[in-house]
Amino acid sequence: MNLLFYLLVFLLVLIVSSTTNKLLPFLPMPLIQILLGIGLGLCLPNNQYHLDTELFLALVIGPLLFREAQEADITSILKHWRIVLFLIFPVIFISALSMGGVAHVLWASLPLAACVAVGAALGPTDLVAFASLSQRFSFPKRVSNILKGEGLLNDASGLVAFRMALIAWTTGTFSLTQAGTSLAISIVGGFAVGFITALINRFLHTFLLSVRATDIASELLLELSLPLLTFFIAEEIHVSGIIAVVVAGILKASRFKKINLLEAQVDTVTETVWNTVTFMLNGSVFVVLGMELEMIAEPILKSAFYNNVLLLVTIFLLTFLLFAIRFVMIYGFYAFRIKKLHKSLDKYVKDMLLLTFSGVKGTVSIATILLIPSDLEQEYSLLLFLVAGVTLVSFLTGLLVLPHLSEEKEPSKDQLMHIAILNDVAMELEKDLEHTKNKVPLYAAIDNYHGRIENLILSQENKEIQEDWEALKLLILSIESDGLEQAYDEGKIGDRAYRVYQRYLKNMEKNIKRNFASRLTYYFLVSIRILRFLLHELLTFGKTLRSWKDKEKQRLLEAANYVNVYEYFSKLTDEDDIIIAGDFNTAADNMAFKNLSDKYNISYILEPNENLTTLSDNKLVSSYDNFFINSKKTKEFTGNSGVYNFIKNNNYAIIKKYVSDHLPIFSEYSITEDLD
Repeated sequence: MNLLFYLLVFLLVLIVSSTTNKLLPFLPMPLIQILLGIGLGLCLPNNQYHLDTELFLALVIGPLLFREAQEADITSILKHWRIVLFLIFPVIFISALSMGGVAHVLWASLPLAACVAVGAALGPTDLVAFASLSQRFSFPKRVSNILKGEGLLNDASGLVAFRMALIAWTTGTFSLTQAGTSLAISIVGGFAVGFITALINRFLHTFLLSVRATDIASELLLELSLPLLTFFIAEEIHVSGIIAVVVAGILKASRFKKINLLEAQVDTVTETVWNTVTFMLNGSVFVVLGMELEMIAEPILKSAFYNNVLLLVTIFLLTFLLFAIRFVMIYGFYAFRIKKLHKSLDKYVKDMLLLTFSGVKGTVSIATILLIPSDLEQEYSLLLFLVAGVTLVSFLTGLLVLPHLSEEKEPSKDQLMHIAILNDVAMELEKDLEHTKNKVPLYAAIDNYHGRIENLILSQENKEIQEDWEALKLLILSIESDGLEQAYDEGKIGDRAYRVYQRYLKNMEKNIKRNFASRLTYYFLVSIRILRFLLHELLTFGKTLRSWKDKEKQRLLEAANYVNVYEYFSKLTDEDDIIIAGDFNTAADNMAFKNLSDKYNISYILEPNENLTTLSDNKLVSSYDNFFINSKKTKEFTGNSGVYNFIKNNNYAIIKKYVSDHLPIFSEYSITEDLD
């Protein structure tokens, strides 16, 4: 039960972080999640939570890197293979040695090998942390590809460097040959495991397809299990699990697939599933980071044995050294390459700065340092604190510096043409209104086109105009909301009109770009709406909540009143053979239909327990659709009826999304008996 409780709390934290980011978009999602993680760490009892490094790498980091590799543009990344290799090997090893040396000077009580282990843990760039930053800022394509290539592969070199430092610490010896061999085996072995598992996964997919034994669910399970299986196999034979999942992700990418109908259906579902999984795993990375920061920092800062000022100086100095070494080495690489190509170095300074400050650290660094056995040295907690502190400061530095270096998205040169085309389409649709009876779909389409035109026009304006426009929309929204409440209170509109217009105002609110709107205004508007709802429920004694509870009663009452429908048509036509068909929102064997059977001997045709007609995402769930007839009077009924189940390969979610959440039902009648 404890595990279930903590899981629910964890999911609640992710939901709160997402909601807070929507209300306060100027606060980065990772920062919110780190702060919530710190708060969660403060609430947990001491030593209640402990991060299992191996499981964390396998269940969180592995799948995230797998997905990043799956979506990465490998061809573009390989164009920059020289600098990627440079960042993976020399930069990491020199950073580890330099930071280790400085840490040893400041804390002479720490063994040099232990300090180098700290440097090795802080060496690799965290791809998950970078991915979260790249969603907030616009990076040049070449810089983004370099950083993705580095992030996908550098964990292997960092972990090998860390393990060599750990061996030197525990044994007192260090062999460069052994270190190089271990690194080579780890990388080559990781490549081999990733290639083999991806190949086996593809073989299973092909085999199941050939024997017609596959469906969307099994395909999804095959893909989701691939990174987990790959990582565990690689780690079990002591090669790089990170490299293995990256290789498997690259080979699992869509460009290596044979495109067919099933693959297209699977891709539609997996995209949604992966988006959800990625959000949860990304969120867990930063929440766990916050929890670890609190649990690592608290005992150190409260200890009288350590100088807190020296601790903070060490963290800031190591962070500065981290970025300084990275910049100097990147600058040297660019200077060497540009000298050979006879180009100007000045035009690449921005790229160098972006590459430098994007080299942020994340939870992987903490997970790495946690591999140190806790009973190895009394300075264990100090090592954890230094890594955790540098991780946090480096991430915050990236958040503060990168907005000033990131590029503005260039407006499309074809926007005027796009506006003209969209305007022409909207005008043609407006002409069609004169000749169309059902105008609602046309109005919806025209509104959509006008919205697109508005966005294109605004995108060409400066930030001040955009802010003014969004503020105006918020003001309009507030006035309309007040008018709606007043009209409802005065009884000028009914419940249905009130709910419909409320939904319209909510859609307007969603379309407001909160990056440009006043944060205070937007927050105030949302707060007012929440207070209004609570006040409305208080004054009406929970009318809305009661209506939700009364839905089932309304369904049953509706079913009971179908006897009136039968009576109306029997009087209208003087016929007894009347067919009542449709979606009744209630199973046909419900007692609510007893009036029909008792009074007019009318009963259902399709047996409810045997004829399920409505869909969920993975199965048939209810029998709401049916026919009601008087079998004695309706002699035209041939007795042939049923449900047309056209679902194949368990593609319930696809059918529900793109076709309908109901299956067609049929009953057969002969017209030979009664031609009039």
